[in-house]
Amino acid sequence: MGDHKYKVFSFLEKAVDFLFLSFIWAIMCIPIITIFPSTAAMFGVVRTWQLKKGDAGVFITFFKLFKENFKQSFGLSLIWSLVGLSLYLNFQIVSLSGSVMEVVIFIVSVFLSVIYLLMTIYLFPMMVHVKAKWYELVRNSFFLVVASPYSTIIIGVVTLGTVYFLLDNPAGLFFITSMLAYFISYWFLKAISKLQIN
Repeated sequence: MGDHKYKVFSFLEKAVDFLFLSFIWAIMCIPIITIFPSTAAMFGVVRTWQLKKGDAGVFITFFKLFKENFKQSFGLSLIWSLVGLSLYLNFQIVSLSGSVMEVVIFIVSVFLSVIYLLMTIYLFPMMVHVKAKWYELVRNSFFLVVASPYSTIIIGVVTLGTVYFLLDNPAGLFFITSMLAYFISYWFLKAISKLQIN
C-alpha cells in the first residue's frame, strides 16, 4: 500500500512539474523577444530530468538556464527569424501562374521550408546539449535532420499534431508544451547518441 501511495505521489509531483514548466514558459514568451531563450530554457529543464542531473526545482533550473543561454539564443533568434522571413517572402513572390520556373521555385521553397522547420525543432535541444557557436548548432541540426530520418519523422508528426491541437485549444500552451519538449528531447538524445555529436 505504501509503495502504491509513493507511485501516485511521484506521478502527481511530476505532473505538477510539467504544468509549472509549461506555465513559466508561456509567461516568459509573452515578450516576443524572449521566445527563443525561454524555449531553450524549457528544453534544458526536461534534459536535466532525462539525464537525472540536478534537483534544484523547476523554477530555479529554468531561470538559471534562461540566463546561461540568453545571449546565444537571442542572437540566433534574430538570424533564424530573418531566414524564416525570407522563406515567407519567397512564397509571396511566387504567383504560380503556371510557368515551369515558378513551379520549380515553389517546390524548392516548400522543401527548404520543411527543412527549416525541422531544423528549428532540433535547434533548442541542441543549444542546451552541445556547447558550440551558433553556426555549428545550425549545422548540427541540419545534420540530424538528414542523418536521423526516423527520429525526425516521428518528432515532426507529433509536433505538427500538437500545433494543430493548440490552434484549436490555445490554453494548451499552459500545460502541453513541456510534454512536447520532453518528447522531442527524448528522441533528440537517442539520435544524437548514435551520431556522437558533441
